[in-house]
Amino acid sequence: MKPAIADVMIHVDESLPEYGMCAIADTLCSHAHVVSGCLSPKASHMILVRYDADAMRASELLSQVRNHGVHAELVGF
Repeated sequence: MKPAIADVMIHVDESLPEYGMCAIADTLCSHAHVVSGCLSPKASHMILVRYDADAMRASELLSQVRNHGVHAELVGF
């Protein structure tokens, strides 16, 4: 069975330097069920994450972001 690939946008409230946002995206990408995590080139506080929705929930991704000590929310939910 093919995985159910879904996209979610995560908005980080704090203004972080690029290396801080990259660290968060890297953490997300290290998860086995995440296909990709990339920063928005037009909005430096947004991360687009592509993941297997059959294996994990978007709320788990949000928790991983918040574990970096920032405030964040899912966009479009």
